[in-house]
Amino acid sequence: MANSSSGASQMKFVLVLFLLFISGLMDVASEQMPADSVPQIKYDVFVNFRGEDIRHSFLGYLTEAFYQKQINAFVDDKLEKGDEIWPSLVGAIQGSSISLTIFSENYTSSRWCLDELVKILECREKYGQIVIPVFYGVNPTDVRHQKGSYGEALAQLGKKYNLTTVQNWRNALKKVADLSGIKSFDYKTEVELLGEIINIVNLVLTSLDKFDPESSRLIGIDKQIQHLESLLHQESKYVRVIGIWGMGGIGKTTIAEEIFSKLRSEYDGYYFLANVKEESSRQGTIYLKRKLFSAILGEDVEMDHMPRLSNYIKRKIGRMKVLIVLDDVNDSNLPEKLFENHDWFGRGSRIIITTRDKQVLIANKVDDIYQVGALNNSEALELFSLYAFNQNHFDMEYYKLSEMVVNYAKGIPLVLKVLGRLLCGKDKEVWESQLHKLENMPNTDIYHAMRLSFDDLDRKEQKILLDLACFFIGLNLKLDSIKVLLKDNERDDSVVAGLERLKDKALVTISEDNVISMHDIIQEMAWEIVRQESIEDPGNRSRLIDPNDVYEVLKYNKGTEAIRSIRANLPAIQNLQLSPHVFNKMSKLQFVYFRKNFDVFPLLPRGLQSFPAELRYLSWSHYPLISLPENFSAENLVIFDLSGSLVLKLWDGVQNLMNLKVLTVAGCLNLKELPDLSKATNLEFLEISSCSQLLSMNPSILSLKKLERLSAHHCSLNTLISDNHLTSLKYLNLRGCKALSQFSVTSENMIELDLSFTSVSAFPSTFGRQSNLKILSLVFNNIESLPSSFRNLTRLRYLSVESSRKLHTLSLTELPASLEVLDATDCKSLKTVYFPSIAEQFKENRREILFWNCLELDEHSLKAIGFNARINVMKSAYHNLSATGEKNVDFYLRYSRSYQVKYVYPGSSIPEWLEYKTTKDYLIIDLSSTPHSTLLGFVFSFVIAESKDHNRAVFLDYPFYITVSEGEGESEKGGIDIFVSHTVRVESGVCVMYDQECSHYLHSRAKNQTRLKIKVTTKEVAPSDSKRGLELKGFGVTPITYSVYQNFIQEINSSADHSFNQQVNTSADHSFIQQTNSPANHSFIQQTNSSANHSFIQQINTSADHSFIQQVNFSADHIFIQQMEVPSSMLFTQILAIIIILLIPFWFLVVKRRRL
Repeated sequence: MANSSSGASQMKFVLVLFLLFISGLMDVASEQMPADSVPQIKYDVFVNFRGEDIRHSFLGYLTEAFYQKQINAFVDDKLEKGDEIWPSLVGAIQGSSISLTIFSENYTSSRWCLDELVKILECREKYGQIVIPVFYGVNPTDVRHQKGSYGEALAQLGKKYNLTTVQNWRNALKKVADLSGIKSFDYKTEVELLGEIINIVNLVLTSLDKFDPESSRLIGIDKQIQHLESLLHQESKYVRVIGIWGMGGIGKTTIAEEIFSKLRSEYDGYYFLANVKEESSRQGTIYLKRKLFSAILGEDVEMDHMPRLSNYIKRKIGRMKVLIVLDDVNDSNLPEKLFENHDWFGRGSRIIITTRDKQVLIANKVDDIYQVGALNNSEALELFSLYAFNQNHFDMEYYKLSEMVVNYAKGIPLVLKVLGRLLCGKDKEVWESQLHKLENMPNTDIYHAMRLSFDDLDRKEQKILLDLACFFIGLNLKLDSIKVLLKDNERDDSVVAGLERLKDKALVTISEDNVISMHDIIQEMAWEIVRQESIEDPGNRSRLIDPNDVYEVLKYNKGTEAIRSIRANLPAIQNLQLSPHVFNKMSKLQFVYFRKNFDVFPLLPRGLQSFPAELRYLSWSHYPLISLPENFSAENLVIFDLSGSLVLKLWDGVQNLMNLKVLTVAGCLNLKELPDLSKATNLEFLEISSCSQLLSMNPSILSLKKLERLSAHHCSLNTLISDNHLTSLKYLNLRGCKALSQFSVTSENMIELDLSFTSVSAFPSTFGRQSNLKILSLVFNNIESLPSSFRNLTRLRYLSVESSRKLHTLSLTELPASLEVLDATDCKSLKTVYFPSIAEQFKENRREILFWNCLELDEHSLKAIGFNARINVMKSAYHNLSATGEKNVDFYLRYSRSYQVKYVYPGSSIPEWLEYKTTKDYLIIDLSSTPHSTLLGFVFSFVIAESKDHNRAVFLDYPFYITVSEGEGESEKGGIDIFVSHTVRVESGVCVMYDQECSHYLHSRAKNQTRLKIKVTTKEVAPSDSKRGLELKGFGVTPITYSVYQNFIQEINSSADHSFNQQVNTSADHSFIQQTNSPANHSFIQQTNSSANHSFIQQINTSADHSFIQQVNFSADHIFIQQMEVPSSMLFTQILAIIIILLIPFWFLVVKRRRL
């Protein structure tokens, strides 16, 4: 057995070497043909196989393994509908890096397999494509010499096809069988065989990466990656921590990214945590820790404010082999804060730390430290040419000049890139001038290389770069705010052009969300420029950022008018006490950013006399005084942030605040009042949240014309009223203002409003004028019913009335058709839910309707909810969950899953209309009478209840795991999660849902089999113990086809007609008057209501049987249902029903006259 294992290992080694040798020949092959003849690569692997042998067994496992390892494999089920089969197959073969040919028992009985094989060999010879043969249950000699079943099948094919074709097949079989391949007989189990195939495919794909044009830009690091791999000791089962150390710009991150990309597929979990220094400073360690472990586990790891991981998470991680990269670490304590103890990672785990500070690695006792070296001259020349000439060879006219540049750069990749961009497209005279400039600067100092780019800027551009590097980078300010802050005066329009110039010079980058960033080397270059302004005396520099410099200037009152900005983390400066006159000499100071914790030290024991009048940005977290200086002027302030401060008030009277855009006093627990802000005419964002003593808001605030965001959550406001309908306010957050009972604020541009956990019970009459409102949160509110004005909120997409303790009635007729998510969870007093007419329900776009624990709902309401659920899930399946016209990814990330339609309501049984139902955890569905082409999707229903022995109160995402097999006794082959989210204890509930991803999964399985065994298992994402949180009491599923949907439409029509006829034919039953609720008979309603039987009719119209009214209402809207693709055979019946409705008034008058 040992010899067999050893032989298999040797075979694997020989096979890999052979494949790598073949891939090495690809360069020669590619040079011998025109570049435009090489097919574009679309797939990693093309799988050539005999369907009847392995499609429903081995192939299923293989494709699942490819998917898990993110290998893009083409199997013939990827053919699009309407594709011509053979041309599509040829295109897939040509567009694949590797062809995996699986020879099985009946392979040669298929002409398709053989034709594909001939084409695969053609691509191997023409394009150098890699071919990997797999001998699955057959001997290579049988394939090579066409013996056994191979010979018999070819003999049969020889009777149908000409000799040339058959001979081509025989030659192809021999050539492929002669290649080194994988033999299934060498492996004990199919799991081992699958693992070997995946490993070899991964190795080949990795070897092909060097031919990728993008990878060709990663010059000179192949040897460094090989050395780093040797340090990682991949074969070792112990946890190893490796450090990558070197100066900024030397390529540490690039090497780490490459090694991570190359090795990650070998690990159970992996994550690259980039920009650790910046992220930890801005977001904190707990944020990084949660981000890291959530990514590795593929779930949301809740940590709140506790820095330690739960024992459960530790156990789970301990079972995983992980690869983690921490990029740019500058804090020696950070790895320990993130990992606590890296020994509890799973066996074979690897951690890589990149840093500029070697002490970080020594302090953390890493297993090995790799120092990144500079490129040699040939590598540096090649890299420089890519940026200076956009090619990997030189124009000889520039050869000597290029050598001079490379000699100056001394192999530092970032310097080579910057200089290459600087000189690209310039003539020789410019090159010579720049090189002459280089001669006057020390060659060994990277600062001088970076200074070249800086010197190419004009005075304004230089000032912008220094402001960004020394103050704004890392504050996460949007581009628009930066533009305003950097203006020299109101008429200064040069900032936009200056920023664009910096972007073109590759000195800054601007992200998709308009945040400016800068490479560390360039930022350090800027710091050095400022340092050179006054090496000995930091008080004479323009910008202060180094803590030691800040300490010296502030402690000894060395500030001068030269200082333009100060940015410091005050806790890092110990025992600092400031003079009251500390800012007196800094008359030109414009930007101040201080961060401080509570009670670290008495920073201003004698108070503060003044702030500089030219301040434009003032952010002083936990400002230690109860007031600002008496002469404080906010005239030039653009951003003013005193979060967590001790101030009782800001200032008296009215200040000129025309430049102010952002005002933040969040968490100022002593703040009792806000000043008059009537002159803050450009204020866009006001943050006053968690000011617990703030009882009222200055009326001037709600008159501001440009105010877009107002956040006042968890304040003590009791009234918020505006007499005007505002125009600019878009976001208003009053969550947690428990004393707030009087509310009357509306805005025509309001997008999001949160009145959760307030005492608001009524809405202003103009509330419905907010036609742009999309998100409305009324959690734990005092409302008793929804006002009719909600119907006018025509863009409303999300409404939560969760835990509204006084809500008795909920009328969806008062809600717009645009509403996608309605959360009425835990509304314990809710008894009645009204729905609009059936025709109106078909116009809706509901995605998530939640009635968790609404146990007081009456029977009619439960039926109406169930019927509405049926409409929406079937409609979504029919239309394949067609999205709304407006795309908003953020909305779905926050409030729902875009691929689901889900209804939840109290109940204990699966709805009757589902075709398949069970109280077990599995059922079998038969699709033999359902043509696959007519199958649209699947609808699921679950009956769930909380486990009796479960003691946890809060759940987040609760998945059911759906697995599929071919029938009783068959093993399960793959599966998919289907999520049911909830946040409260569940006593019992029915969930009806259409899940697009799950439906697509079942749809793909139904292509190849007509009998599916569907099994549902429950699991928690992160349980605190081994007990299950929810129990599955039963589930159901129904396939949705075109005919099923059309039958549903006919059922609705028939039901409506039958109910209507019953009412017309029963003369004693005046309830037919309910039909007059439809708009078509509005005049008849008025006639009837004015008759002698007015009181009786009123009684009828208020009948409790609201569901019947909904049915009859639909009869007036038959034309709409016809638009829902009802067959033409129903046309006569529908027209007749409409005529009868229109004749009712005349019939009534005739009866009345006869009685007279």
